Amino acid sequence: MVQTAQNCSIRRAASSSAVNSKVWGFALASALCACTPQDPPAPPVHFADAGAAAGIDFVHYNGFSGQYYYVETFGAGAAFFDYDADGRLDLYLVNGTYLTGHPPDPPPVNRLYRNVGAGTFADVTAHSGSADPGYGFGVAAADYDADGDADLFVANYGPNALYRNDQGTFAKMPAGLADPRWGTSAGFLDYDLDGDIDLFVANYVRYALADEAVCQQGPVRSYCEPSVYDPTGDLLYRNDGSTFADVTAAVGITLKGKGLGVALADHDRDGDTDIYVANDGTMNFLYANQHSTFAEVGLIAGTRYNEHGHADAGMGVDFGDYDRDGDADLFVTNFAFETHALYRNDGQGQFAVATQRLGLADPSYRPLGFGTKFFDYDNDGDLDLFAANGHVIDRIAEVDSSQTYRQPNQIFRNDAGQRFADVSAAMGPDFQRANAGRATAVADYDDDGDLDLLVTTVAARPRLLRNDGGNARHWLQILLVGDALGARVEVVADGVRQAQERQSGGSYLASHDPRLHFGLGAATRAQVAIRWPDGTQQTLEQVAANQVLKVAQPR
Repeated sequence: MVQTAQNCSIRRAASSSAVNSKVWGFALASALCACTPQDPPAPPVHFADAGAAAGIDFVHYNGFSGQYYYVETFGAGAAFFDYDADGRLDLYLVNGTYLTGHPPDPPPVNRLYRNVGAGTFADVTAHSGSADPGYGFGVAAADYDADGDADLFVANYGPNALYRNDQGTFAKMPAGLADPRWGTSAGFLDYDLDGDIDLFVANYVRYALADEAVCQQGPVRSYCEPSVYDPTGDLLYRNDGSTFADVTAAVGITLKGKGLGVALADHDRDGDTDIYVANDGTMNFLYANQHSTFAEVGLIAGTRYNEHGHADAGMGVDFGDYDRDGDADLFVTNFAFETHALYRNDGQGQFAVATQRLGLADPSYRPLGFGTKFFDYDNDGDLDLFAANGHVIDRIAEVDSSQTYRQPNQIFRNDAGQRFADVSAAMGPDFQRANAGRATAVADYDDDGDLDLLVTTVAARPRLLRNDGGNARHWLQILLVGDALGARVEVVADGVRQAQERQSGGSYLASHDPRLHFGLGAATRAQVAIRWPDGTQQTLEQVAANQVLKVAQPR
């Protein structure tokens, strides 16, 4: 069911710099109810691998030749987005290509799958115009030209590509984005709050096939470590209408790193979008947006390093308010034997490492994590965590018997913001099957009210993990229409307040369901408050649960 905001009671307030949105949010929560009811027993939830039944016949091609070219082991991205504006989420899967020798027949390209309903997809690549032939990694989807349909940006090893969507058909654009380096994760944002959306792209390392080093793990030939390669700089492009301008240096994005994951959020609650980059073995970057220029504040904010002051090998990253205190916390997946890192935001833009205290250190110590996402898989009203796992050394078991190349993915259930429990073993046999997991895209692709997972794997089929049982509790999805990137939505139900931002990016190489998903537990109605990027506020009263609420930006 889709309901528009025009059918709800709306209160609109003009933008004012004097409005303290955090106080406003807490007042909204307390006005509804001062107590939290006892949750009913948790319903069973399982994830079933539905890819084959859904018609997804894609197999990732990484061009493996036995020469161990470094690009072969990092996988490729995925995007859920509604390319044909029919209300169903379609799927774009990024592919690699051949590196040496003769191309396979047919040559590998990126693939577009149209959601035809009933949880199934049809391959429409051939006539869509979106079949990028490059060696692909990340993908981001957003309506960059404000014509009402979602466009695609693809980050490649080699020139990147922007595809403009023209009513369901894509055209590759000469928009000044074809940077020749190794692009990874990307995200759209309106960094300068001028009403159009700009683009941030993380780059990994300086690398050329001709310069490939021969590396070994003990006696085993394998992929090199990132320390072999030099870091490089990231990119910020300003949207100038028909073209994009590289403003990277001009706005203060100046540091060099080995970027793999990108996440966006207004971490300091000052009304603009900040940028976080997870780097592989070098310090992570937190770029604070200061009136359309950026300052790297990771050392002061506490997000550059782990709790011991060392740089981890960051892969995936996401922002989310796990403790429901109204600010964006941060989660980063890292290499094996490092543990993942959860940074708790204190509400003033400062973070403290909470990994050990929240029970995440031990279960994340051995796996090598990539794609990750805060998401409420059981609709109980708090954000759980997913991590896609898989090693980068294909013969790692010959070197270290405690490690495997293919590893099971993990779900960490949030227990009221006090603790995370590894509940992976209870998620069903399909979920427990090991993979060389890389990108993770999250969406309710079958429109049944719970969030599903798409995990890409290296040189294999993606895992479409359908959530079965998460919709036993109530839920609400909110689709914002207009200049929505950077908008903040607060939902209050039965006295429980949740806050999310509509942002691009997050995870690793991926783009997600554009609808914000809120688990409501036993609540059947909610109050919804929206703060748009231009400062306009809306409040919607007595919104019914179990629907997609479509809200247009007031004009």
